[in-house]
Amino acid sequence: MRLSIRRLYKKFDKKVVLNQADFDFQEGAIYSILGRNGAGKTTLFRCINEDLMFEGGEIVLEENGVCRPLTFEDVGIVSASPVLPDFLTGYEFVHFFVKLNMQEGLSPEESAENIDSYFDLMHMDEEDRHKLIKNYSYGMKNKLQLLCCLIRNPKIILLDEPLSSFDIIVSHDIKETLLRMKGRHIIIMATHIMQLAQDMSDEIVLLREGRLEAVKELDLHGAEFENYIIQALQTEDGTQKNAQEPEKHSSAPEAR
Repeated sequence: MRLSIRRLYKKFDKKVVLNQADFDFQEGAIYSILGRNGAGKTTLFRCINEDLMFEGGEIVLEENGVCRPLTFEDVGIVSASPVLPDFLTGYEFVHFFVKLNMQEGLSPEESAENIDSYFDLMHMDEEDRHKLIKNYSYGMKNKLQLLCCLIRNPKIILLDEPLSSFDIIVSHDIKETLLRMKGRHIIIMATHIMQLAQDMSDEIVLLREGRLEAVKELDLHGAEFENYIIQALQTEDGTQKNAQEPEKHSSAPEAR
């Protein structure tokens, strides 16, 4: 399975954010996208998730030699700013979400057991599970958002600034969960935390000047790696050089 991004072009007014970006993301690997603030990491994720239209290029999923457009079921995203129903408790929300995604024939007892196991994974105690979401901290809301992504079990998992709001124990458990999952998924993280990218990633991808660039032939834990990344990103001056309009026949998908 492969997620292919081809000549992706996105701009806001006159500012080009993604400039003919190309990259292939393979199943069985965790990728970290590094870039300066405003480089377009979140914009890229929103284009993949099809909640943001783009002016040119294409994003396709290849399975068994067949390429097709992405569907809603293919992609799960954990955003930096979660939007959740504040009028529900955490337990009510997860129970509702499990019912929407539960396997046919799953008993209510099994459903409840699964819900508790999800909360256990996030180290959320009994009291917090039954609080209204409006009273949750930012970190607790992110836990619920990640839980929903794990329940859906999509082919592509997008993590926008993951783990930054979690404590050490929860961060460790989530890292272990993602590492176990990667063999059956394409996992892409956008992060500004160098250590997280080094610890979790099979490959580092730079987003600079609107393009995606693999970092190859460097030991992720070697002394030269951090200096290389810093120097590479320091050369970006915040403008997109040689920005090109997409070809006229390129089209963007409808927003989901």
